[in-house]
Amino acid sequence: MRRWLGVGLLLWGVVLAAPVPITHGSRHHPQIALTFDADMTPGMLQNLHSGRVKSYNPTELYRLLEQHRVKATFFLSGLWIEAYPEQSRRLAQNPLFELENHSYSHLAFAQPCYGLPTVQTAAKAAEIRKAQRLLESLGVNNRYFRFPGGCYGPDDLALVKRLGLQVVHWDAAGEDGGQTNPEVIVRNVLSRVHNGSIVVLHSQGGPRLPATLPALRRLIPALQARGFTFVKVAELLAEPEGASR
Repeated sequence: MRRWLGVGLLLWGVVLAAPVPITHGSRHHPQIALTFDADMTPGMLQNLHSGRVKSYNPTELYRLLEQHRVKATFFLSGLWIEAYPEQSRRLAQNPLFELENHSYSHLAFAQPCYGLPTVQTAAKAAEIRKAQRLLESLGVNNRYFRFPGGCYGPDDLALVKRLGLQVVHWDAAGEDGGQTNPEVIVRNVLSRVHNGSIVVLHSQGGPRLPATLPALRRLIPALQARGFTFVKVAELLAEPEGASR
């Protein structure tokens, strides 16, 4: 009986020690992290090269953030960096912005995942490392990773930890993908945001994100009117009480 009890406690300890995504920072201060995922799948890249999509680089979004001096964190996929190397360098050099890892080709690490194709298990580490090398080539010393679509399994969390990164997701989703009404995105964020929240939107533009920029124009003053200050993810998680995990 004692032997089985000991094994049970050991297994329970393993469960408790398993990594989990960070979803927010300290709830004691009115700071929030505005984050943007810059997705780029092989299919999106083909659309870009064929001319079916003009651009996945919404420069107006960056200008809006700069105009209002809003700090933000961008989770970039490696294919996006390769498609827009000069823009990636400008983002990396902008003190308002922080760049993090969103995998190389934005494939699903687990299913179901919003129709994304699945990356093979043997290729998962390469997906993370390739994006990491591209970020390093920009002079970025990043520490965070976000799964495409927010989809993952326990082994995926352990893999990211072995590679020396922390998984950062969110607690306030704008749900801007495929949304045509900016008011819906604004309502989604404002109804979910709290002190320490990590807000997720998308920054790659394109035909599936027509309402993100109009929504952001309304969100920035609305969040400021509530007393929130925009910080980068690293700043948010540097709060003395740390992040909730």
